[in-house]
Formats: sequence, C-alpha cells, structure tokens
Amino acid sequence: MTGTANPPILAGVDGSPASLAAARWAADAATLRRHPLRLVAAFRWPAQAYTVRARGELPDTEAIRDEARRQLAAEVDRLRGEYPDIAIDGDFVEASPARVLVERSADAALTVVGQRGLGGLSGLLLGSVSAQVAAHASGPVVVVPATENVPPSDADRPVVVGVDGSALSEAAIEFAFAEASWRRARLVAVHAWMAPGSDRPHDRVPLYYNLDEVAEEERRMLSESLAGWRAEYPDVPVEPVLVHGTPVPELLQRSADAWLLAVGSRGRGGFAGLVLGSTSRSLLHRAPCPVAVLRSR
Repeated sequence: MTGTANPPILAGVDGSPASLAAARWAADAATLRRHPLRLVAAFRWPAQAYTVRARGELPDTEAIRDEARRQLAAEVDRLRGEYPDIAIDGDFVEASPARVLVERSADAALTVVGQRGLGGLSGLLLGSVSAQVAAHASGPVVVVPATENVPPSDADRPVVVGVDGSALSEAAIEFAFAEASWRRARLVAVHAWMAPGSDRPHDRVPLYYNLDEVAEEERRMLSESLAGWRAEYPDVPVEPVLVHGTPVPELLQRSADAWLLAVGSRGRGGFAGLVLGSTSRSLLHRAPCPVAVLRSR
C-alpha cells in the first residue's frame, strides 16, 4: 500500500448478490475504520461473444456500458444514504475485473469482493475473480458470500482467526485483533495440529514421539502467537482453541456465525511457490462468513 494518509476501502461490484453483500460489508468496514469507500465496476466483454455470433447479432455494448454505469451510480447513491458518515464514490472501468482490483489494491487499505459474481445484465460468469484477487492483491482481501448465517443477535458474534505459527498467520492474527476491537467482539483463535510431519521434501519424520509433549509444544506456540497482540488489544476477549485435527473443518465449524474469519494465504509448511494454500482456497469457497486473506504484513 502506498503512503496515502487515508486510503480508501475498495469494493468490486457487478450487480450480483455476492457483490452487493461485499459492498455493504465494505461500507460497514469503512465506517468502523473511518476510511472512504470506493466502489469499482469493471467490465470486459469476452472475445468469444463476437466469434460465435453473426454480425447482426452482436451485443449492444454501449447499452450494456450505460446500464452498468447506471447500476454503479444507483449502488453509490444507496450506500451514501445508508452510510452518511463516510465518503463514497464509484468508478467504472472497461477492463478485466480481477486485474483492475489487483492493480488498485496497491492504493487501498482493504479490498473487498463477493465470493462469486455474475456479469450483471449479460449474465456472463466472471470467473474466479475472488480467488484471483485474494491470490494477487496487495494487502488484505476480504471475500464475502452472498448470504451469511446471521444469528438473532450480534452481541456474541466472534471474529475467528486461524493460527499456525507462520509469518502470514501472524498477519492474520493482527488483522483479526483489530477487527475484533473495532466491532467490540470476542476473538476465537483456532490452532489445529496433526502428528509430527515434514515441512519440506525429503525430510525425515520421527519414528517415535510423545503425543502429550507435541500437544504442549503446539499449545505454547498458540499462546506465544497471541501474547503480544493481547497486550496491544486489552479490550478484546480471547478464546484460544487447540484441537488435534485438520484446520478446514475446525475453522468452518467455529466461523458459522462469525463476523469474519481471518487466515494467512499460505500456512506453515506450504510450498513457497503457491500464492494460495489448500486451507485458504478451501475456506474461500466454503466459509459461511466473510473470509480475510492476508498475504503480507
């Protein structure tokens, strides 16, 4: 992120239910953080649309552009009415949605996208925009599903974070503590561990180990990962959760009614060449709440 004094929160919109949910979540986040909000509608008609149709059947691209601009303006006006305390603007760009959002994320405090979107009037599936943005954007990305499992009261909705001792997990913990503080929510920090294994190819796995000793080491790692942030955010109640198992089902279970689930883009033992690890990819598609993916601090 650049040195802009008060960078905007960026939200991609395309008229789909997920993108409208993302815009609303972004407006809430901008209000809590006191940042401006910028909605970006990016549209690019695929080349296939021209190659499979006769000349007289080509789409009226100008009408589509006008309608996309109208929808964006309507969304900006709607959110300005609901969130009068923040500055909100909109920008229409003829380009790949994922590319535009990735490029503009460099100047944003946070980038927010819908879990999956449709191309508005055209009905064209935009593809895995959320996965591309989560993998390549600068700074944190929040992916919002079209619907959430919202409990009757917001009073006990937690912020959930996955902890594994990696550098990107540390970034996720920092983000989650700040979010919990803004929302006056409790923080549930989940560390799921398995029996000792190898982090690198050709490493030897120990033939014998004491399971209780391993569990104690994992408990110590979880406690140490949270200690500094607990001191920095004394207002945030913290519930450490240590479980013997795989992380995805544990995080899905505990995020069923959460404000947010925060994870690093890759975890401990992930291959450095992968921009998204298996855990973060799975959670992006399956989590019932917004998922924050942290790539760097």
